[in-house]
Parts: sequence; structure tokens; C-alpha cells
Amino acid sequence: NPICQINNIRIKICYFRRGIYMNYCEKIRQSMIDGDDDSVVKYIKKSLLSGYDPKYILKNILIDALSLIAKKEERNECLIPEVLLAMQAFKSGYKVIEPYLKEKEKDYDIIIVMGTVQGDIHDLGKNVIKIFLETLDVKIIDLGTDVPAEKFIEAIENYNANILMMSSLLTTTMSEMKKVMDMLEDRKLRQRVHVFIGGASVGESFRQRIGADCYTESVVDLLDYLKKNMDRIKENS
Repeated sequence: NPICQINNIRIKICYFRRGIYMNYCEKIRQSMIDGDDDSVVKYIKKSLLSGYDPKYILKNILIDALSLIAKKEERNECLIPEVLLAMQAFKSGYKVIEPYLKEKEKDYDIIIVMGTVQGDIHDLGKNVIKIFLETLDVKIIDLGTDVPAEKFIEAIENYNANILMMSSLLTTTMSEMKKVMDMLEDRKLRQRVHVFIGGASVGESFRQRIGADCYTESVVDLLDYLKKNMDRIKENS
């Protein structure tokens, strides 16, 4: 029966394509974990040429792999160089699919100012968080490291930001966060700015002491918090 033969051919082609896709997906994921950015780029390009959704590649492969690395780092199951290599692989892969994701210039509902406080030049944790945030529908103003309190305030005012994210790895620089919180109150900005703090030197008790809104122990928890509270943050700004 010719019709049955055609249907059988279609089924075989479907399974063949699915097999190639799953093979590419696994290769992208493993290359990410291995920190092999050349392979990540190669297999993403092949997946795109095969007609697969760039948003799926981003959310279900790249972000999943980076989340796995982040969780391993939190459990001290991998070394900092492995994290850095995975971050570089993610960035290389993201550059390939970014043109497929870009929309026309628009006004963002969520604008995030972020940076490491004055006196502290550590930026690994901040940069990991930034990579994840870039996959959301938000505008990010990264002030870098060693950021004075006044510069945080100026950026919030200039960009009309509704989220502030501060990082501090050193116990000697924790007080800078309190300084920023006090300046937010003085400038009448506190009510419209949702404040996140992070870094090895801070914790939940310190968050409560300075009156910040959120402290999370992992980037995954941070993203969960953002997704659950995004509407409330928009309403308050």
C-alpha cells in the first residue's frame, strides 16, 4: 500500500530528526558542563540549522547546564576554574542564539542596577547572577565592582530602576550596604526600589538588620523569588 509506505517513511524521518536533536541537545549540555565553548557553539549552530527553537536551547539546555554547575559549586563539588569555563561556554553559546531572541527596542518594566560595594573587587557571584538575569525580560545596569554608595543611588535615579542588587564578599565592606540603604531612605527612593543583597559575608540576619528585601543562598532561589514577586515589584515602582 503506497499510502502506508509514505506514512512509514514519515515516521522514520520524524524519529531520525528527533534522534539527531536529542544527540545535539546532549552534546550541547555536556560541552557546557565541560567548559568546551567551541563545541557548544558548533552544536548550537547545527541545532539551529536543523530548525529547532532557540528559546528551547536557551532555557532547557544552556540554563539547565549552568544551573547544574551552580548547584555543584554550592555543594563544593567543583572548582572555581570549572565554573568560569562553564560561564564562558554559556556566553559563547548565548551569543549564537541571541540574534534569534532579540526584539525591537522597548520599554522594560523591570530595570535592575547591580554591583559589588565599595572596597570589594570580587565579581564572580555577581557575574553568574547577571548571566541568568540576561535570560529574563529585564534591563540590567551593571556598575561593576568597588561601587561607591552614591553611584548606586545615581544609577537608580538616572535609569528609574526598581531593583537594586548589591554584593559583598568581605566582612569589612558589609557596612557599605547599610550606607546605601540609608541613602535610599534619605532620597525618598526606598519605597519603589526592591533591594537584594548577596555574597559570602552576608546572610538572612544581616538582611533583616539593614532592612533589605531579599537574600537568597543560590542563584536558583533568586530566580524563583524574582519570578514569584515580579508583579508586586512592578506595582510598587
